Amino acid sequence: MSDAAPAPGSRKAQAVQDLTRHVARVALQYAGPQGLLDEVRARLAGLGGHLGRPGQPGGTLVVARGVPVARLCLPDPDAATEAALEDLALFLTPLLEALALRALAADLGRVNSWVARQDDPEAALDRVTDFLCTLGAAGLPAGLAGVEVRLVPHPAPTPLSGLLLPLTGRYRARQALQVTPAPHWTLEEQRAAAAATRQLALVTERLSAERRLETLLSLQRQLDSVPAEDLYQPLLDAAVQLVPGAQGGSLLVRRGDTFHFGAVSGYDTGPLRDVTFPWQHTRDTWYGLGADAWRRGVPRVLGREGVIRNGVGYDRGGERVGELLPEVENLQSVVAVPVLFGDEVYALINLDSFTDPDAFDADALRVTQAFGSMASLLIHEAQRHAQIQAAARTDALTGLGNRRAFNEALEQAVQAAGRDATPALALLVLDLRGFKGINDQLGHARGDEGLRRVAALLREEVRGSDQLFRWGGDEFAALLPGSDLTQGLGAARRVTQAMNALSIGGLPLRATIGVASLRPGGTAETLLQDADAAMYAAKARGEPIAVAGRSD
Repeated sequence: MSDAAPAPGSRKAQAVQDLTRHVARVALQYAGPQGLLDEVRARLAGLGGHLGRPGQPGGTLVVARGVPVARLCLPDPDAATEAALEDLALFLTPLLEALALRALAADLGRVNSWVARQDDPEAALDRVTDFLCTLGAAGLPAGLAGVEVRLVPHPAPTPLSGLLLPLTGRYRARQALQVTPAPHWTLEEQRAAAAATRQLALVTERLSAERRLETLLSLQRQLDSVPAEDLYQPLLDAAVQLVPGAQGGSLLVRRGDTFHFGAVSGYDTGPLRDVTFPWQHTRDTWYGLGADAWRRGVPRVLGREGVIRNGVGYDRGGERVGELLPEVENLQSVVAVPVLFGDEVYALINLDSFTDPDAFDADALRVTQAFGSMASLLIHEAQRHAQIQAAARTDALTGLGNRRAFNEALEQAVQAAGRDATPALALLVLDLRGFKGINDQLGHARGDEGLRRVAALLREEVRGSDQLFRWGGDEFAALLPGSDLTQGLGAARRVTQAMNALSIGGLPLRATIGVASLRPGGTAETLLQDADAAMYAAKARGEPIAVAGRSD
C-alpha cells in the first residue's frame, strides 16, 4: 500500500463511505424517516455539501416507496465520490421505508388508543380526521398537503369526489369519511387509514349504544312525573336518534278501532291531526306480516314499492281517502314495529328513511325490536304509575278526588290564579246534614248510597272545568277556577236547590255550604280557612249557605 496521500476525490469518497457506515449504526434509533434525513443533512453539511430537494438539479437522488424524497449533494464530486453517494442513496431507501412504517404504526397505535378511550364522538372524529390529513406527510411528500376530510352519509345520495372511507365497525356503514382530493397512499397507508376509520366506527357504535341506554333510562325516570301520553314524543325522538338509518318517523296510538298520530318527527303535525287509520287495515295491509308477528312485536321493513303498495288508504275527519297519504309519498324505506300493552298492540312506531332504500338492515332491526320492547315496558309502566297515582288520589266510593288530591289541586289552582292580573278562584266546602241519621237508621250501605248520589248530583251542577272532592267522611269540596265570589255563591245555590229533592229511604239529605274566593295575595291555606269558617258560620245560623266575609 502506498504511503502517498489520497486524492481529494478519494477523501470525499471515503467520507461518504464513513457516512454510510454511520447511518447503518444509528438509523434504527430514529422514530421516523425525518430524523434520519436530518442526520444525513447535518453530516453532508460537515463535508461542505447539503441535502437538496428532490426536484432540484444535481446530486444523487434518494427514492423511497417509488417517490423521490431528497438529493445528496457534494461540491465537485469525482467518480468514486459519486459511486459512494449512489451506495448511500441505495442504502437509505430501505431504511427510510422501514422507519416510515415504524412511524406509521406508532402513530396509528397512538390514534387508535386515544380514540378507543373517548366518550365524545366529535373529539374522536377530529383526531381521526387529523391523522388522515397528515398521513404520510412526515418527511415524505405523499400527496396529502391540503387535503380535506369530512363526514358524509353512506351510501351518498349522489356520487362524491375523492376517496371514501366507510365507517364500518360491527354493523354496516351508514357514514363515511370523504378525503379530497384522493390521496396517493401506499398499501400500508391505506391499511392504516382503514384501521383508524374502523376504530372510529367501533367507538361511534359504542357511544350510540350508551346513548340508547341513557335515553331509555331518562325516559324511565320520567315515569313518576308524566302521563303515558307525554312519553310519546320523547320515545319517538329517541327511536329516530338511536335506530341506525332512521331520519324521521311517527308513533301511531290505538284508540278503539283506529290508530291516530300520537307523535311525529320530520313532518308537519298540522295536516295529520285529523288523520286516522282503521286498526285492522293497519295490521293486515300496512304492517302485513300477519296477526302472530303483530302480537309478538316483530319489526316489518317496507321498501319504496311496499310503501306505495301498502300505504294506500286513510281516514281524514271521518271520511275515507283511498290514496297514499301525501306525507309518505317520498319515503324510500320504513320499518314498523308494534308496541305491545298486555296482549294487545297499543301503538305502532314507524321509522322512516327519506334517502336510503336499504336503510334498515339486520342491525337496525335488532335495535328497532329492542327499542319496541323497551317502549312497551315504558308505556306499560307509565300506565301502571298513572293508575297507582290516580288510585292514591281517588275516593274509591264516589270516584271523586280524595283529601290528598284536594290539597294538591288547591295549591296548583291558587298558583295558577295568582299568575292572572285579577285572580279568580272560588272554593265551596260542603258538610252533609242528615247523613248520620241515614247511617244510624238505615245502615252504612244506605249511607254509602247517599254519598254516591251526592257525588253524582255535584257532577251535574258544576262546570266541566270545576274539580270535585270527597274531603273526608260526609264532607265535600268544589274548586271553581275562574269564578269570583258571586259565581261561587250561584254554584252553591244550584247545589242546595238540587239537594232539596234528595232523600235516602225517605230520609232527607241536605248540605251546609261555605263559599269563599281567593283574596288578593291570598294562599291556599287562607282560602281553605275562609271557606271552612263560612261553612261553620252557616251551621251556627242554621242556614244552608254562608259566604266568607259576609254576614247576610
